[in-house]
Amino acid sequence: MYADRLDLLRSPCCHVGLTLHAPVAKFGEVWGGRLVCARCGADYAIRRGMPHLYVEDARWLPKAREAAGWVAFHKQRGIYDVVAGAIDLRIPYYPEEPWLGVARSFDIGLRLLGPLGPATVLDLGAGRGWAAKLFAARGGQVVALDVADDDNVGLGRALALMADAGVAFDRLIGDGENLPLADGRFDLVFCAAALHHFSDLPELFRQIARVLRPGGRLLAIREPSLSIAADEAATLDQVAGEELAAGINENNPSLVDYLDGLSGAGLRLLRATTPDLVDLSDDALAKHGRCVGALRPSPAAALAHQRMYWGTRWRAARLGRLGVARRALLPFAGRTQLELAHLLWAGGEMILLAQKPG
Repeated sequence: MYADRLDLLRSPCCHVGLTLHAPVAKFGEVWGGRLVCARCGADYAIRRGMPHLYVEDARWLPKAREAAGWVAFHKQRGIYDVVAGAIDLRIPYYPEEPWLGVARSFDIGLRLLGPLGPATVLDLGAGRGWAAKLFAARGGQVVALDVADDDNVGLGRALALMADAGVAFDRLIGDGENLPLADGRFDLVFCAAALHHFSDLPELFRQIARVLRPGGRLLAIREPSLSIAADEAATLDQVAGEELAAGINENNPSLVDYLDGLSGAGLRLLRATTPDLVDLSDDALAKHGRCVGALRPSPAAALAHQRMYWGTRWRAARLGRLGVARRALLPFAGRTQLELAHLLWAGGEMILLAQKPG
């Protein structure tokens, strides 16, 4: 944490300012010390340059379990130990999957954002901080927040990324559903494959809206958007069974879940698409939509969807959800509606851009 950024921080218990006590400096940062709530006196430690700004209550327990889960997951797969010339110094621009896909989505997201200028950026669910590094390299004042402080797979590793790139950003350990940050201070909140790890998506969106400036934007990439014809539990077991077993929180929201959360937080959707759809012409997009039964399903596609619904024991709930989903598309038109319809019916890897009204 850098001393001149203290005004960005707030106590997670009272959401008021914090005072710095017994600071210890190292590497140009406040490396150790305490941050004390100005209202109730709650005390938060600064460890290895990272303020640990969370309340150790029932809400934090799943986050602590997930932080430990990420370490266990990497150890189980034999990718925990850091080696010379480590891949994470080069990600997402590393010529192997999944990083080829991550880099592609990141570049598309930057293109959709357009010029940022000297922005204040929150990298939410930052992991090691690769995106925070890249935004800092573009001149941003960046805060990276994650639940994990591990020196190999958490924000402890960000020191090596910063040193390698010659940049600096702030590192916070905290809870995205109770952001320890001041209201209305960020131009951009960025998430890479992070939204679906949170337990309470509507509350997460409310917190994001709170810390964004009027006109500020949310950009999320690599987020799963589950087809409304799919079963979430079965899909999660198939695609994220190892992560779940390690204690990592995994969800697979549908487009309706994302749209409901954004609307409830007062955020306006600007774009929701997939890497494969974003550059299609309108005609090609419409053709593709008809092929997957999106927007106006063909008779064959409608029959296939109907069979899928009636083949589950949650038939009534899914048919009711279908009505909600159709209503969710009504405020949109043209290309936006086609892209949303594709995500609704076919699902896929979503890139989401939303804005706080200004």
